[in-house]
Amino acid sequence: MNINSGLNILIKIGSHIGNFSRVCAKFISYKLQLKSRNFYTRSDNLRLRYVALVALFLMTGISGFFLGSNGSDSNHYQNISVADIEPAAGINAVGSNILDLMEDGPRAELSLASMMAPKIESLPLDREVTIESGDALSGVMEKQGVGNTDTQKIIKAMKPHFDPRSIKVGQKIAMHFDEAEDDLQNFREMKIKLNPLKTLVVAREGENFKSRIDKKKVEKKIKAKQAEIEISLSGSSAKAGIPSSIVAEAIRIFSWNVDFQRDIRAKDKFEILYESYETAEGNIAKTGNILYAKLTLSGREIPLYRYEMKDGRVDYFGPDGISIKRTLMKTPINGARMSSGYGLRRHPVLGYTKMHKGIDFAARTGTPIFASGDGVIEKAGWFSSYGKYVRIRHNSKLQTAYAHMSNINSKIKIGTRVTQGQVIGYVGTTGRSTGPHLHYEVLSKGVQVNPRSVNLPTGEELSGKEKSKFKTVVSKMHRQYASALEGTKLASFAHHLFN
Repeated sequence: MNINSGLNILIKIGSHIGNFSRVCAKFISYKLQLKSRNFYTRSDNLRLRYVALVALFLMTGISGFFLGSNGSDSNHYQNISVADIEPAAGINAVGSNILDLMEDGPRAELSLASMMAPKIESLPLDREVTIESGDALSGVMEKQGVGNTDTQKIIKAMKPHFDPRSIKVGQKIAMHFDEAEDDLQNFREMKIKLNPLKTLVVAREGENFKSRIDKKKVEKKIKAKQAEIEISLSGSSAKAGIPSSIVAEAIRIFSWNVDFQRDIRAKDKFEILYESYETAEGNIAKTGNILYAKLTLSGREIPLYRYEMKDGRVDYFGPDGISIKRTLMKTPINGARMSSGYGLRRHPVLGYTKMHKGIDFAARTGTPIFASGDGVIEKAGWFSSYGKYVRIRHNSKLQTAYAHMSNINSKIKIGTRVTQGQVIGYVGTTGRSTGPHLHYEVLSKGVQVNPRSVNLPTGEELSGKEKSKFKTVVSKMHRQYASALEGTKLASFAHHLFN
């Protein structure tokens, strides 16, 4: 075999090394679940180091063939072709077909892909992918057959509406592909549901992609629910299908008159009428105002009604037209357990009997703490054994204090005016404390007093035309409640009948 013949063979083989290198890169990235950018440049060209590795692999095999053929009839090689070359010893089963694939030119990439990996073209054109732990959006798209260049364009197109890094485990992506030449698939469109109302859509437009947000229309509906309390108001309400946001707001409203740690008993009842914003499919986009609510505690009924006054202020009133608001809320925290009352006790840290000049509410770290009344912040920061501490002055005589917080609301500063029910901080265990809880004090003329013995005045009372209008609103709400509750019962009956 002369030098020219050998060079011709090498040139012919070299012309196909690029195609084979791309096939190897795709196979390795598929099997090892690597991202395409590990192998390809931004212009979708294979990185040079991988071409060199494949070339070295091929040349080593071919060199072995020539060296192993020493002493053979040189005339036999005058008419040699690539198809006549047998693979050298040491090339694996995939490598034994390399030269045959090279004879087919550009089609070699498809042939080898069909041998070593599942065909992308065998997948349906419309498919849904679920994000799993460790997945990146770009990697998911590339696994589905979206090219590296298209993937980068798609990521760039969606950024005005959505940060790809915020994709969550369990989130579903709907993808649509078009058929293309050689039975391949071209990416056409992708949809990601961001919430019950919004869906991100990224679609091809020529060589580029554009994104948009599709919003579903919502309709305000009036819902009525009732629950019989078994263990807790929250648990029983959830069982009755009442949204947690509505329950939390109801607890906040009733907290002016109800101690949720002592007053709630099994068999007590809860009724509520509220606004719900829903899509045509019945998905709840958000909840609105509570219009009417009633707690029946050991036979004692406590109804309240939402009413907007002539000057635009909104408040909740009892049936007598008196605001349920008091100067201070009974419990400035939701879902907490009273762990220690006001009076003498054995101190859990110091170990001796000491006067406990407040009430402790045990709760998880981070539970919101509310201002129990309108007022001005007198102190906010670290305070001795109280840890992170806030004190509010409500009037010339009355103050409240909140201790052992994990954090104080960043908006709370000395001199800041706060309103009743506003979040001022979060439960913690700072200072002299054995566990996460709120230490709550009421001070009268600067001296701590029992919060439960303070005689607090009620809120304002409607009169004249305002009271007449309020009574009309009350009657309307009772009719709405009865109608909505009947509709709920009929819907529930139909569901059980046909399902």
